[in-house]
Amino acid sequence: MTEDFVTQLRVQLREAALREERRTPVARRVVRARRTFPGPMAAALAVALLALAVALGAVALRGEPEPAVPKLVGLYPVADGLSSLAPGFGAVWTADPIRGDVLRIDPSSRRVVARIAAGGEARVAVGAGAVWALAGDLLYAGDKGPVRLLRIDPATNRVVARIPMRSPSGDAFGPLDLQVDGGDVWVVGAAGALRVDPRRNVRDRFVPLPQSRGVVTDRDSVWALTGGGRLREFDALTGRAVGDVPLRAPADSHLFGGGRGTLTLIGANRMALLERATGRRLWRATLPGDVRYWIAAGDALWVHVAREPDDRDLLVRLDAGTGRRQGQVALTDAGATGIAEVGRDVWVATPGGKIIVAR
Repeated sequence: MTEDFVTQLRVQLREAALREERRTPVARRVVRARRTFPGPMAAALAVALLALAVALGAVALRGEPEPAVPKLVGLYPVADGLSSLAPGFGAVWTADPIRGDVLRIDPSSRRVVARIAAGGEARVAVGAGAVWALAGDLLYAGDKGPVRLLRIDPATNRVVARIPMRSPSGDAFGPLDLQVDGGDVWVVGAAGALRVDPRRNVRDRFVPLPQSRGVVTDRDSVWALTGGGRLREFDALTGRAVGDVPLRAPADSHLFGGGRGTLTLIGANRMALLERATGRRLWRATLPGDVRYWIAAGDALWVHVAREPDDRDLLVRLDAGTGRRQGQVALTDAGATGIAEVGRDVWVATPGGKIIVAR
């Protein structure tokens, strides 16, 4: 090596080492080693050590820090019973099936700040400019009494519309579930999916879906898992089937929503993420009990797992991209009727009327 080359190399090594010294302990050892050995030997040794330091530093920079172990933050009594949970408009919304009210909870104090009469059991969702509550005879899907979709103005905590739950032609369809995503409002029942136009507060479309094991809706499409284990896509405007994919789904599997472009298949103690367009399984995870509720929160999925009757329920965190289990925490109360992401926390509503807060 020429003297110019060595000099230039030393300058480059010094600059690079100083940069790495600020990042990793390995790089600091590079600097000490270079000062111990003079001349060309130092340059050669420093090159080798620096290469190792850069490699290790790159691995460290690429790798994500391990998430903290989930922990319980608190347990907050709210009502005699709770059903569903939905954050929005600076509050968290749930329902008290004992008194037949929709509840508005302050997320900071975790206290009820408003009660809105729903006239029976209710399920709540937030979106399309309002708080929505599917209320009435949900236990028997309308056989023992009426079911209505209530539109609640979050600015006044008042019901501003009551929409009867029948198909546009006037037929009963057994309303069971409420799905609100962006500007779309859908009520899913035993016979199909009913769309409500949130601009006019009227029923405007119905997609017949008999004998399904789960229905997922969005603006353009409706997906259903058939009794025979096929994933079918329907055009939301016409109701016609536009896709049909066979799934090797066990008989106890049910279809639920997922993140953008995905669906979720839930079984007794397992869940799988599917690609919507093809039904291809992206990952599969086995859980330590029965899956009851789950939500997507950033890069993680939080899953409520029931292990009755002998063990405590768990809140399990999975990596949303791989399904890998990242940790779990035992819950203080059994059962779940809803789960939601509230700020940096995860709230679980219990049938006993309490909110469990985890982080």
